Amino acid sequence: MLRKCLTLGILLWICTPSNAQIQRSYHYGVVPTENITTFEVNPSTTAIDDSGGISFTQLTLKAYRVIDERFNWGIEVPVSRYESPEKSVNGLGDVLASFSWLIPEGDKTLGYGFKMELFLPTATDKRLGMGKLQLSPSAFILFSLPKNLYAAFGYKHYQSVVGDHARDDVNYGRLRANIGYMSPAQWWVLTNLYYYIDYEHGGQAEFIPELEIGTLVNDGTAFYINGSTHAAGNWRTKDWSLGVGFKLLYL
Repeated sequence: MLRKCLTLGILLWICTPSNAQIQRSYHYGVVPTENITTFEVNPSTTAIDDSGGISFTQLTLKAYRVIDERFNWGIEVPVSRYESPEKSVNGLGDVLASFSWLIPEGDKTLGYGFKMELFLPTATDKRLGMGKLQLSPSAFILFSLPKNLYAAFGYKHYQSVVGDHARDDVNYGRLRANIGYMSPAQWWVLTNLYYYIDYEHGGQAEFIPELEIGTLVNDGTAFYINGSTHAAGNWRTKDWSLGVGFKLLYL
């Protein structure tokens, strides 16, 4: 029943006309201050313990809709598979709902934004989700640089509120540094440097770098591929991950 409702909601979202009129310059749906309506299909795989044969594969449907020039809302629905030598399971993961307030840089070099995400404990198996309702507020600042470069820095916090008392509480933060190049020839490359701090378990930390390359297939369709790896830290959530994505823009 839940899957049918989520699917119906996404179809209604796509069919409903947008209230906002957004200028069609070359937006890629990548720069954090960009506020455009998008629908995205994002398959990915994560090796949690490569040598131990533990992995996590996911197909995520992402829908973000413009409310007006400064606000948007979104939903992400993951269908997941957890695989290990002991047991493998398939099902729905934790659905994410979000609301954003964005201030684009415009003619200036500075932009910023705030986002509130809500993780719903919708996973059909404990291996596919956290088992708790989570709030995740975040904020970022963006600097436009010469020659189509930009740099963004932000912080996001993950905090469980209610849920399965047998599961661990969630309380960790993520620092992010993002440097990107947006080519006038309709392609981009960006790096994300993630630093996670687990406040719930003594401040253990993990550093994860990520590289993404993408292109506009046409004015309304984009494709990208990205990869990341555990690089340092005494907290190890994965060995590596690889993902691709297809975006429909300006729906």
